[in-house]
Amino acid sequence: MIRLARNIDLDPIAASLPLLVAMMNEAGNDQWGPHYPLQADFAQDLAEGALFVDDEDGAIRGFMALNLVEPSEYGPLPWKVPRPALVIHRLAVVPEFRRLGVAEGLFAFAEARAASLGLAGLRSDTSEANPAMNALFAKRAWKFVGKLRFPDAKVGFRGWEKPVPDEVSRVQVDGDRPPG
Repeated sequence: MIRLARNIDLDPIAASLPLLVAMMNEAGNDQWGPHYPLQADFAQDLAEGALFVDDEDGAIRGFMALNLVEPSEYGPLPWKVPRPALVIHRLAVVPEFRRLGVAEGLFAFAEARAASLGLAGLRSDTSEANPAMNALFAKRAWKFVGKLRFPDAKVGFRGWEKPVPDEVSRVQVDGDRPPG
């Protein structure tokens, strides 16, 4: 079940970060490292009501932040989805739960949440060195918007967007208040 995170979820998320970072780095992807993301990033997401977890019988299988905050690097890209758009940040699947459809479920939840909030669509980005995530964006019918650069990244990033189709079912999550 995907739900809003609670304070108790921060420790399992933090515990998963070293292995997630190591796996990314071994694959040549430096998108995550010792300085990003930090437990403080997730604590802020939690405080803002933007952190969601995939919880199965008390085990956190994956997580993401959903809000309307776009990095300034998004500015020059030729977005088609109008603002405000729901932005996916820091999506990850805990390694022991990979290849079980957790990421697909998180994406489907984000897409349905955007629809339930009355937003026109979603935006996100990922490293060019993250072929799995780029493939997932494409598989879920997200559109590649363009390349962007973050100041401390060694490689470029790819911007992605997806309009909310009319037929996306509406979901209700803790009152469906728009994320900050």
